[in-house]
Amino acid sequence: MNPLYKILRFSYHLLKRINKNFNLIINRLFFKIDKNYLRKKFLELGLKKGMNVYIHSSLSKFGYIEGGAYALNQVLQDIIQGGTIMMPTFTHYKEKFNLNEPCWTGKIAETFRLQKNVKRSIHATHSVVAKGKLANYLVKGHENSKAPFDENSPYAKFTKLDSYILVLGIETNSIFHYVQNKINFPNLFLPGYYFYKFKNKIIKTKLHNPKGSTTYIFNGKPYIDAKFLKKFYRVNKFHERGIMKILKIGKATCRLIKTKEFVEIATRYLKDGMKRYKDEYVSLLKN
Repeated sequence: MNPLYKILRFSYHLLKRINKNFNLIINRLFFKIDKNYLRKKFLELGLKKGMNVYIHSSLSKFGYIEGGAYALNQVLQDIIQGGTIMMPTFTHYKEKFNLNEPCWTGKIAETFRLQKNVKRSIHATHSVVAKGKLANYLVKGHENSKAPFDENSPYAKFTKLDSYILVLGIETNSIFHYVQNKINFPNLFLPGYYFYKFKNKIIKTKLHNPKGSTTYIFNGKPYIDAKFLKKFYRVNKFHERGIMKILKIGKATCRLIKTKEFVEIATRYLKDGMKRYKDEYVSLLKN
């Protein structure tokens, strides 16, 4: 390894650690959040007893929460009791999958995964965990999906419920992938099928194209999903039409979105974009 590269690499990671520790100190001093504050704000956002909620989240975006991800999960479950909470527990593709595989979708989801009575679906890359009234129904049979977000998946089942998408501190919303799958979105999958083993069973599935599945064309230009979603909400007036509530909780921008309306509008909007920008979508991966 080049000595200069080693020095630069070491310096880069050292600066990252220093910056992370500095931000942690600042958050503890000036952006401390406790469970009472979280409860008040989640109720203000619109969460209530008996809801079915799919949650994408980033713990660090809140500031500093006393009790961390465990405390936040406790508050959510206390408010939504009698309903169902579902979270993404995405993993990198391996030829073997087990239900104890840690996820890369954040500390909140990973902490939730480790709790008692939480059920997990079987999929090599896009599993979910769920707890509550409809948990078994949602996770059951995901291994039979020929694509991670197809009509047999937990995501498809969730969109048929009276349900909400809760986005905490980030813009990612993977229900968009369900819409992509439904309308044959271009560049969505890698070629062919991939195989993985769960216990003694060999399972096949399509895998998402890392670039194609997260890139959209807006006004003729490519945008990664997080930036695209902000524009999508604004253009379709989600907030003004009462489809989405937005609230700042600590330092995190949080959104509560009605699932059925989201899917309906996203389906129509993406279909229109695919027609208008057909050439751009075709050439996307070539560039």
